[in-house]
Amino acid sequence: MRFSIAFIGALLISLCPRASSAQISDTKTLATQIREQEKFVEAEPGKSDGEAWLKVAILRQDAAQYRDSERAYQTAIALLKSGDSATLADALDSMGTMYAECGRFSEAEPLERRALSIREERKDLRGIGISHMHLAVLLLGKREFPSAEAEAQMAVSLLVPEQDHLAAIPASTPEQKMTALIDLSLARCARRACATAIPDLRRALGIAHANYTANSIPVGFLDFLLGYALWKSGVNNSADELMKRGTQELSTQLGWGHPTYIQVLRQYGIYLDQTGHSSEGKDIAARIAKLEKSPDFARLKSNDISNVLSQLP
Repeated sequence: MRFSIAFIGALLISLCPRASSAQISDTKTLATQIREQEKFVEAEPGKSDGEAWLKVAILRQDAAQYRDSERAYQTAIALLKSGDSATLADALDSMGTMYAECGRFSEAEPLERRALSIREERKDLRGIGISHMHLAVLLLGKREFPSAEAEAQMAVSLLVPEQDHLAAIPASTPEQKMTALIDLSLARCARRACATAIPDLRRALGIAHANYTANSIPVGFLDFLLGYALWKSGVNNSADELMKRGTQELSTQLGWGHPTYIQVLRQYGIYLDQTGHSSEGKDIAARIAKLEKSPDFARLKSNDISNVLSQLP
């Protein structure tokens, strides 16, 4: 559960597993983790530190309980101001992703910039890369595509280094590498330059296959995105197979009505309509209409990367 939420959060606008999320256990349900963490901070408020409240905030964000998450972030940041600056940067960054998930970009950007500044002062190269990655998606949401591409390129240079002299940078996770490459590819496709995104998407897909199963969220999403980029670049044969496979793979994990899955289906329906498969396109439209009526869709729909997908040419 933790991986799926974190990676989809990355694809949704928080765009990568948050720097402090590894502190939270994968072995319990999200609801159980929230109850236990809140019981801890409420039972001994005098002993509760900023990191404890940060865990509450992240859990609430993962559960899409944004008002409660916002309050927990505010408490955490207030407590962390006199503590470790690295954890404060994590909290600011994570709160920024929460605002971005809600489409509150004007509130998100100052937090992300402040987190970046702290990480630059600390010379935290991986943290700097994560900050640039989050700024890239935020700017994608604002439709500031050239600026988003510049931020994404900076993130890739730090989180997915190829040069030997960058080997001293602490290793980024597979999710962070994939997300940085996805962000850069989305920014390029948004500028109608999908052909330039294909090498990065192939690289990200290779990372996904090396770390996750064939029907996983990252493999499915990257299969679809690579197919989309190939279609927009005029390579329809490979595009059809990849987009179809990607939607099928995502259906296993997100077919219950997640906004990102619905936008993937919608883009696939457009592809089918424009390539002479109108009857299949109508079937997709009917499936979308059914999924959009689900309670989960209404709960999770936000101004996220699914909206970026809907804006792609």
